[in-house]
Amino acid sequence: MKKHPGLKILCGVLALLSALTVTVLAASYDSSEDPIISLSYLTNVFRPSIEKDYEEKIAALEARIDTLTQGNYAPPETEPEPETEPETMPVPEQTASVTYEVVQMKYGDCLFAAGAVDIMLRAGSAICIAPDATQGISDYTEGAEIYNGESLTKNHMCLIPRGDGRGIMATAESVYIMVRGDYSLVES
Repeated sequence: MKKHPGLKILCGVLALLSALTVTVLAASYDSSEDPIISLSYLTNVFRPSIEKDYEEKIAALEARIDTLTQGNYAPPETEPEPETEPETMPVPEQTASVTYEVVQMKYGDCLFAAGAVDIMLRAGSAICIAPDATQGISDYTEGAEIYNGESLTKNHMCLIPRGDGRGIMATAESVYIMVRGDYSLVES
């Protein structure tokens, strides 16, 4: 086998020219026209178009807000409704308090709900009073029903749903409860 030293040199020169060609082409390549998403596309093309859309929408909303706040807005014309007397709503005699009230009870005192009442036993002991054996007081905390004669648990939030004779009776010398709503207290 004969060795050809010129063939090795020729192969080396061709490899060098190929590498230079690839380098020149890669350096002059503009990726902004490439359909593959690149960082330059995201920062130079996509982001400015999104920002422009948002700025246009924000400007339109600000103009709408200005129009509405300046009183220049006229609602679409509709036919006027015939005038009728407003219906009068019955006004309850008692209004429920929106805050909790601390009530002290003595042994044998009974508290009866006049409507829906939230209660929480804070000190002492008390039992449920319910005229219907199938209904009682809801214990929010435990998610259970407390029936007639059953004890309330301290610091449990309870609901007397309506004023139908349901309530609680103190079974200790000193009982403190928190009450929100209308109730009547019958002392022993």
